[in-house]
Formats: sequence, C-alpha cells, structure tokens
Amino acid sequence: MQVAVSTMGTDLDAWTGVPFGTCPQFLVVDTETMEYVVISVPPEHQDPTKVSLFAIRAVARQGAQVVIAGPIKDICKQTMQSLGMDVIDNIGRMTVRQAIESYLRGGPPAVQAYEAPAEKVAVASHGSDLEATVHPKDEPCTSFLLVDPQTMEWQQIQVAPAESLAQASIHAVRAAVRAGATVVITSGLRPECCTALAALAITVLVAPEDITVREAIELFQRGALSVPSNRT
Repeated sequence: MQVAVSTMGTDLDAWTGVPFGTCPQFLVVDTETMEYVVISVPPEHQDPTKVSLFAIRAVARQGAQVVIAGPIKDICKQTMQSLGMDVIDNIGRMTVRQAIESYLRGGPPAVQAYEAPAEKVAVASHGSDLEATVHPKDEPCTSFLLVDPQTMEWQQIQVAPAESLAQASIHAVRAAVRAGATVVITSGLRPECCTALAALAITVLVAPEDITVREAIELFQRGALSVPSNRT
C-alpha cells in the first residue's frame, strides 16, 4: 500500500501534520517495505486559499491509496476521495514513521487518536538552573536547560564548543535533537536551523534575552512566545 504523508522534512522521522495546501513536500511510503519517494511541492503551488491541484495530482500519480495530513480544504478532501483515496486530516504532532505505524496498527482511528509524548522544552541559557538567563542571540549558545514544563524538573545539556556563531547554531540544534527536545526556546536562531528543527517536529520559539529560564517557561505555558520572524 502507498501512503502519502504531508511533511516539513524528507525522511521518515520528519514532522507531519502540515496543512495540505501549504506543505513543501509529501513522503509517499510503501507500507510493506517502508521505502519512500519524496514529492516536492513548488512554492508557487503552496497556497491555502486555493485548491491544491498540483499536490492532488502528484500523490495520485504515485498511486497513493491513503493521504495523511494536517488541515485539508473540503474540496481537496472530496476530490481525493472521489479518486479512491482514504483521507485522514487534522493530524497532530507526530513523525511520518509514527503516522504510518499508527495507520498499520489500527487504521484512521489509530492515527487520529495518537497522543504525542510529553513536551520537553530546551531553553538556550547562560547558567545551570532555572534562574539562569536566556542566552544573548549574538553570542554562541554553550548549553540548554531541558525542562519538563509540567513538573519544572530540569537538566543541563552542554553544547559542543564552536569556532563561529554559525557552527554554534548547528551544534545547538544537534544537542537539542539528541536530548529529545520537542520545543526550543532561544533569543535568536539562524533560519536554516529553524527549518531543520521544524523538519524534526521541534517547535522554535523566541524569548527576550534578559529573562530567566523559569520566566521563559512561564511565557511558554501561557502561549506568549512567538515564532522566529526570519524562519525559512
């Protein structure tokens, strides 16, 4: 069976749940072998206000029998259903692999009932406890505090030394991924790093650099932090 999954990334561990009309690509996965083909959607065809004919044609040509995505316009959903596709929409945060495994285990209800793991919030900081300040955006990030926002338990995650801000950003991304972070809070991050984190289902949020980690977590819990304005 061929299953098409909307995604920000290009492998099975990339994030799904992207709206059908704005996703940059689909992974069309063979459920028997878990081999996949990446179908790219050009930017000019990523428009949530229009019928996503390019995307519909692309997944149809790959023989997709199932489409898994975030929000889908009714007309797009009806068009794909008329072509014999099973459409599962409004999917939450999970990887392509988790979406496929859930579908194989219990069909559409299992995908829609999937519960994402508890949040782990990595706050780029100068210091080793919750009173440490968020690191300045023009300085290399040397460590994170990985915080459970429900219990406020935390651990310090060291970032490998770097010779430049660009290299420091890359090392910080790797440290966050290895630590299992689902959210990264920072005062600033290079656009390509934001894109890499988004593809791995990790949300990036911006906090003022003069507040503490504890205050950053409180703002996160209130939904008061914004996404980076320079993300790609």
